Amino acid sequence: MDNRSAYLMDYISKAIVHPDASGFEVLELLDIRSRLASREPLLDEPSKARLEELDRQLLGMSSIWLERISRVARLAEMRRRCHVLPSHWWWYLGEIASAKRKVAAAQ
Repeated sequence: MDNRSAYLMDYISKAIVHPDASGFEVLELLDIRSRLASREPLLDEPSKARLEELDRQLLGMSSIWLERISRVARLAEMRRRCHVLPSHWWWYLGEIASAKRKVAAAQ
């Protein structure tokens, strides 16, 4: 793995263990995950596995981080302003949280 990808992945790893992050910090985390997305083809297999684990953790915190972001910005507006690609699922925390609630209600 190249140094830049390692730096970005380390940043995400450290940020995920701080659920008390501000909305601005969470937006920065989403931006960094997007930067890392363009570098995914450069990752070796162990790095891809690590990124998948980080993504699972990020996904698990979607409701918490959506609440933090909503204090400082509208996530849909931020996606539009930043021209976020639909494949960057981490920018769709509202939709993810809503889907989780529907699944939980159906059980």
